[in-house]
Amino acid sequence: MKRSLRDGEILPYKGRQLRILTLPPREGRPNRASRARPPVEVSGGLAAIILRIPPSEDRRKRLIFWYTSETEEIVRSLVPAWSKKIGVRPRLASVKYALTRWGSCSRSGALFFNSRLAMLSDSVAEYVIVHELCHLKHMNHSKAFWDEVESALPGSKGLRRRLRDEEQSAWI
Repeated sequence: MKRSLRDGEILPYKGRQLRILTLPPREGRPNRASRARPPVEVSGGLAAIILRIPPSEDRRKRLIFWYTSETEEIVRSLVPAWSKKIGVRPRLASVKYALTRWGSCSRSGALFFNSRLAMLSDSVAEYVIVHELCHLKHMNHSKAFWDEVESALPGSKGLRRRLRDEEQSAWI
């Protein structure tokens, strides 16, 4: 089931529930500063995800692109530190849009994370990253794997339950 993505509809961002608000694109001659400003922004004061796009632009495509870039930031900031702590070296850590899994790990050491990871709270997104990194040691869901996850991230069982709760609203 797809969301309508109309103004007022609620979308999650880093565990917060924010309303979509569409405003016209900024006017004026483009300069370096305005080109650097994305057409999607978060306003804490308004508790909103603000889309600055023309009415003809595809909201879904713009939001997926934005969530993907936000998730790439999360992955870039967390994967190196957690890789070092766990003692693994992923061959690749990439982000792509997916409808089902939050992450995956290939036998070749490539990690893939769902672009919707930015919808989850920080601690739950971190849990997903740790979970996939632990697969570099155990390519299964054996007791040894779960012990590895818990050793790396104490309290991971609670975070796994929170993931199930948060994922109910984390689709677009």
